Amino acid sequence: MFYIDNKNIAIILSEKSDGDMLFKNDNQLLNEKIKLNRQKFFQENNLNSSKLVNIAGIHSNHIRIIEEQDLGKGAMEPETRIKDTDGLVTNIKNSYLMVTGADCFSVFFYDEQSQVVGVAHCGWQGIIKNIIPMMINKLRENFNSRLNELKIWIGPGIKGCHFEVKKDVVESFKEKYETAIIKKDDKYYIDLPVVIKSQLIKSGISPENITEHLDCTYCQKEKWFSYRRDKPEYPEASAFIIGLK
Repeated sequence: MFYIDNKNIAIILSEKSDGDMLFKNDNQLLNEKIKLNRQKFFQENNLNSSKLVNIAGIHSNHIRIIEEQDLGKGAMEPETRIKDTDGLVTNIKNSYLMVTGADCFSVFFYDEQSQVVGVAHCGWQGIIKNIIPMMINKLRENFNSRLNELKIWIGPGIKGCHFEVKKDVVESFKEKYETAIIKKDDKYYIDLPVVIKSQLIKSGISPENITEHLDCTYCQKEKWFSYRRDKPEYPEASAFIIGLK
């Protein structure tokens, strides 16, 4: 599904009906099925897998600048994924950056002036480790991106209505992001998009340049995978992709 498609960039999101897009670390049989899902999805959306890069995320703040020799890594073979990384940035034309998610948020970055794109895989751990401000710094330091030129899209993920957390996680957010904490019936929830937007705005991004996808992955069972909701033996996830034309 094309979320954004214009003359410069494309943002493409796979849905549950497109099948699982997350390679497993230890199940070759499932990976063969996922390869078929990816192959079909890439073909349907005119994506060249030899120009697409995928990560094996670890809920970190590690960011990699993608170069020509990286193209194709992780697209169709799990062992070639960019390891120990949760953020990707590139200025290579006709390339695609991909993360997967099943409650975690994808955050897309685009600087029209410098013609550079990026994507961050954002679970609560990566968010609290400041992967969002670090992505912005990476764009500024390596591509001379100006804050007023950056446009941001926050993809679907688990919202405050369902992201229940334990007290120790609440403490991680309490000092800086108290407005993102929700208490209901002696349970605590975190509204992660509130935190993401707070970090973006504090970093100098204009609120009108931030677009948030309205869907909660937990709420919309027919549309999105949700690890929190379904608790499968092997996590299943959607593909979240940004391409620079």
